[in-house]
Amino acid sequence: MEGYRMSVIGILVMATGVGISVLAAYGLVNFPTALSRMHASTKSASLGLALIVFGAGIAGESWELVGLALLVAAFLFVTAPISGHVVGRAAYLAGQAKGLVHDDLAGARAQPARAMPTSRDFSFVRWAGLTGVWMLVWRDISLGTAVGGAVVAGLVEALRGSIDRRSALRAVGIPGFAFRYLGLLVRSNTRVAWEVLTISNAGIREAIVAVPLADRSLSAALLVANAVSFTPGTLSVELTSDPMVLYVHVLHFESVEATITDVRTIEEMAVRVLHEPTRTLSC
Repeated sequence: MEGYRMSVIGILVMATGVGISVLAAYGLVNFPTALSRMHASTKSASLGLALIVFGAGIAGESWELVGLALLVAAFLFVTAPISGHVVGRAAYLAGQAKGLVHDDLAGARAQPARAMPTSRDFSFVRWAGLTGVWMLVWRDISLGTAVGGAVVAGLVEALRGSIDRRSALRAVGIPGFAFRYLGLLVRSNTRVAWEVLTISNAGIREAIVAVPLADRSLSAALLVANAVSFTPGTLSVELTSDPMVLYVHVLHFESVEATITDVRTIEEMAVRVLHEPTRTLSC
């Protein structure tokens, strides 16, 4: 009975993932501009893929596959917004951002944000710990798994040197961020799905809004930019420093103030994951 229940839950999760992926493919054809099509294609397709793998793990009662799905979701959270940012920026510079009702990026000359130099200390203890976690996720102590985990842990340690040390992660803040962000994903995916299914696209009003970030750390800014880009309906087009400003492409523009409020909500969630407290910035 328990196995049957898990199979039903897994199938429902997979069906949801398939549905989101189909909507993403349809939105790629249905949406009118290059930037708007990215909202339906890249992010919704990524979420659909993660749900399919996650559901397959639940249906087969394979916790290794569930762990792999979580790793896939984390990987997509990091990489999908980066590709969206690059393609979105290229589309804007190529003149493909047509029909904008508001554009704060036009004529902006702020410098792109750059990472500050940091020490690249390699911790063998941390490296060994990450390797152990990798083997636990796969539930395999073979030589191949150990070597694969050692390579991945080494890459994580190498990349760790580029992280702003002023904003280290707080493990206690991650569950709260994940829970609240999941709620945002559900609401935004529902709205984008409605736009995909209604051929008129009457609710689409595209705009690019400059959002000054209250927190000055690059780590917080990058986390906010990724969270914004992974949420259907918004896409980070540019991140600049001096001052720290995030330029956001909005699919359903209502007002500048509403967009800033939405991004600030995500920023407050992100800063709680970091050690630095939020600093208030007047608009």
